[in-house]
Amino acid sequence: MNVFRHAARSLRREFLAGDLLTVFAALVLGVAAMTAVGTLVDRVTSALSSSAAEVIGGDLGVRGRQDLPAQFAAEAQRRGLRSARMVAFPSVLFHGEASQMATIKGVDAAYPLRGELRVASDAGGLDAQRAGAPAPGEAYADPRVLDALGVGIGDEIEFGSSQLRIARVLVAEPDASGELLQMAPPLLVNRADIDTAGLLGPGSRASYRLMFAGDLADIAALREWLQPRLDPGQRLVGLEDAQQGLRNSFDRAGRFLALSALLAVLLAGVATALAANRFALRRIDTVAILRCLGARQRDILAALALQLLLLAIPACVLGIGIGMLAQVALVEALGSLIPARLPLPQAAPVLSGAGIGLLLLLGFGLPPLLRLRGVPPMRVLNRSFAALPPTSALAYLAALAATVALAVNATGDMQLAMWVLGGLAVLALLAAAVGAALLWLLRRLQDRLHGPWKLGLAALTRRRSLAVVQLVGLSLSLCALLLLAVIGPGLLGEWRDRLPPDTPNHFLLNVQRDQAGAVEATLRGIGVADPDLQPFGTGRLVAINGQPPQRAQRDAGDPDDDANRPINFSWRHTFPQANTLTAGRFWTADSATAEASVEEGWAQRYDVDLGDTVTLLLGEQERSFTVTSLRKADWDSFRVNFFLLLNAGAVDDAPYSLISSFHLPSGRTAQLAPVAREFPNVSVLEIDAILQRVREVIEQVAQAVQLVMGFSLAAGVLVLLAALQATAGERRYDSAVLRTLGARHGQLRGAVLVEFGALGLLAAILAVGAAAIIGTLVSRQLFELALSPPWPSLLAGGAGGVLLSLLAGWSGTRRILRTPPALALREG
Repeated sequence: MNVFRHAARSLRREFLAGDLLTVFAALVLGVAAMTAVGTLVDRVTSALSSSAAEVIGGDLGVRGRQDLPAQFAAEAQRRGLRSARMVAFPSVLFHGEASQMATIKGVDAAYPLRGELRVASDAGGLDAQRAGAPAPGEAYADPRVLDALGVGIGDEIEFGSSQLRIARVLVAEPDASGELLQMAPPLLVNRADIDTAGLLGPGSRASYRLMFAGDLADIAALREWLQPRLDPGQRLVGLEDAQQGLRNSFDRAGRFLALSALLAVLLAGVATALAANRFALRRIDTVAILRCLGARQRDILAALALQLLLLAIPACVLGIGIGMLAQVALVEALGSLIPARLPLPQAAPVLSGAGIGLLLLLGFGLPPLLRLRGVPPMRVLNRSFAALPPTSALAYLAALAATVALAVNATGDMQLAMWVLGGLAVLALLAAAVGAALLWLLRRLQDRLHGPWKLGLAALTRRRSLAVVQLVGLSLSLCALLLLAVIGPGLLGEWRDRLPPDTPNHFLLNVQRDQAGAVEATLRGIGVADPDLQPFGTGRLVAINGQPPQRAQRDAGDPDDDANRPINFSWRHTFPQANTLTAGRFWTADSATAEASVEEGWAQRYDVDLGDTVTLLLGEQERSFTVTSLRKADWDSFRVNFFLLLNAGAVDDAPYSLISSFHLPSGRTAQLAPVAREFPNVSVLEIDAILQRVREVIEQVAQAVQLVMGFSLAAGVLVLLAALQATAGERRYDSAVLRTLGARHGQLRGAVLVEFGALGLLAAILAVGAAAIIGTLVSRQLFELALSPPWPSLLAGGAGGVLLSLLAGWSGTRRILRTPPALALREG
């Protein structure tokens, strides 16, 4: 027996028969999904790692709220390292009657240490070229600044008490690549001009940075020297901080993509197992005949395995091709959410995609073939057949574990995989247990039933193992489809709803208390319904429970000393908006007790709980407050939120300024210009661009997820069809026997509809419940979104699953009834 020739001929003859085509389609979908997501994740990760030094503008840095000590730069110079100083702060620019909030960035002549600063002489940036820091008296402006002020290259703008000439258009800054949500368009100036303009007075919200570049060994030594010398409020800036904005935003997008890809792979595996099992069952008689003709058992098994392997090769190639095309589409869909310059695709994720395909084939397709080793030659005369050997079950488990490991390696999200896989595993076990229990019960009630009900339910009890397999497959596929088609869009919708149309889009900072009445009147005059000026105090965290504070959670580069740290806080009589009380009680409006309410994230960072005492330095006075409540702040609401809130009745005369967030209709920002002119100390931040950017990010993620979701939905449909066709051969034989005994077509149709309707209904009940539970847990634990199960959509999806099951049963019955009973009985 020529094994290769037999396998190739059989594959050519049987490819379109149904089972092999299902296996082929499942492999293509699984490989394509993993190749697309794995390649994208690999390219983004590589880009973030390789461009880290350019992103922060150096190899190491120190940042703080005050100008950094000269000894830091002197020590770096002594070690042969280069250094550059910079300062950034928000300020309003004026040109005539026009005004624009900008992020002022002052740099010295050494800037930039890493990467390229690119400027252009036209607003479109067509002739962009490399440049150094701007000369004194000159500035490089973002095109948005030019548009808002109505100026061009060579024009002068007001800059504090002086004037600056716009020398070039700012095209790209090496240390701004990670600013996904930049507060205001940048204006790059010489550091000397900031000192001349007198813009860094008391209360200015400036961020100082001192960057270093040089040999990595010298950088590491400087880091060790700097660490113990950092004051409170100063911290190191390392490569681990590079493009943190892009990392955080891509992280949520990556979770959505990983969820879709993971479900696609799992569903492809289930579809492969069901189709391969039916493929093996349909080859039983062929194997028996070959055994009678003298073929060796190992040759027969090798030919069947080779047939599947020959099928897998073009499936993997096609899947990789589709996955690479899909990856290009994902890059386009995600747009600026990922780095602009991505490296070329590497071989590792492509090989992982191909490995997924081979694992799906060998792990889920090979175990059914192992049963064929036990087919005796006497099978041609009787119906004897070997049971599933224990090694097959072990092969399934090993394949599942290996597939999950490759999927997690490609998507890089172990936590998401464990939540989803755990939920689906529980669903599979529950479906198997419930199915076995109900079949046991039906077997005892069967005698009390009549007509199609008795015939349909008897078919289920007679093939209990296959019925349980069908129920598990239907439940898993329907649950996965509901997660993708209902829960996925629900999560994206919940993300969108976090930014309603009236989201605050302006902030006022540094309002003094004697200015509060005038500022509030001005805001009401331009249409702000509730200016809501809140106290904003800055003190120092002295102790927690009488001991120096120590953080349980520490960010990289933070100093070890947590004592005497600066902290921002506020006080009020009533519970704040955009917050949820999670523990304890909030004080009453007339209370004068020294109480504090702590945001739960800050409480976890410092291991603070109810009843603990927090000691603060307020001005020149130390005060202790007892923690009586914990809150969860909605930071995505863009309202003013604080980690620490104090009881207003117990604060006394602590120094403070006022802060406010409010919504102003689009196009009316110019009406805030009088506030900036009349009160020069007040900072006005417009964040309309940020809100628009967040909405764009959500839409970009939605488009990318829909693309990957297409693979998963197709794999889910494959599983449904494979599960519903798993018993087609047995039903054909049973129907032939019943027709021979005089059963009418109507009775047979009714029996099949009862059988598939019962399977579909039970699978829908289990799938809807599981999708609701998994979706709620995943949304809260991984996406930090409070998604309530969309029951109408889930129930509609469950009803659709039942209808699909009935439709499959009806379609299968028509084919069975067209088959002559004698032919069906001969085929067994």
